[in-house]
Amino acid sequence: MEDYNVVKNDFNEISQLDELKWNHNNCYFKQLMKLVPNTVETCLEIGCGKGELSFMLSKKSQKVIAVDLSDKMIERARVLYPNKNIDYICGNILDMKFENNSLDVIITTATAHHLPYEWLLCFAKNKLKKGGKLIILDLVKAKSFSDYIIWGSAFIPNIIMNLLKNGRLQKDDAHSKEVWERHGKHDTYMTMDEIKALAQKHIHTAKVKRKLFWRYSLVWQK
Repeated sequence: MEDYNVVKNDFNEISQLDELKWNHNNCYFKQLMKLVPNTVETCLEIGCGKGELSFMLSKKSQKVIAVDLSDKMIERARVLYPNKNIDYICGNILDMKFENNSLDVIITTATAHHLPYEWLLCFAKNKLKKGGKLIILDLVKAKSFSDYIIWGSAFIPNIIMNLLKNGRLQKDDAHSKEVWERHGKHDTYMTMDEIKALAQKHIHTAKVKRKLFWRYSLVWQK
């Protein structure tokens, strides 16, 4: 069972780290935005962090509900990416109430592994409107030969992109690396097979794909 006090404390500390132009999540944001219709009524982002994706979503949505467990992340988001149609909320999504068939998009990046995965899929089934979309980008555990080949091949592109976008060989400085490694010690990830099995059980038409930088995407339309 996830200890959300630990997670909150971790991300309060992470919120104070240097802002990077490029990372393993925001490099996919433009791809994710192509999956969002040009005009939607209500979009829910679970784990909004500092609000970069929330702001992008606000350009296509009448209302963005941006939720994060970390109060420091929410504080940063309100300063860095304010918009009148973004409602930044500090809280645990598991404790929040939404009407069934009320959301057009549910999107989450690097957060699904902190949630009960079957809960997340069932939540989407119940809360999305007909035609609504669930979009997940998250970390994944390597298991198969294909996993190791694909994610092993990301080593060189990762160095190149860090040099081009961030002006450094590695994404994190020594302090940032220590903070992320400490957080990572109590992170657990599923394999592609485990993710696909749960998707098949609850939302069998979902499309699950590997991404280069140690991520996968899941997209499902209700």
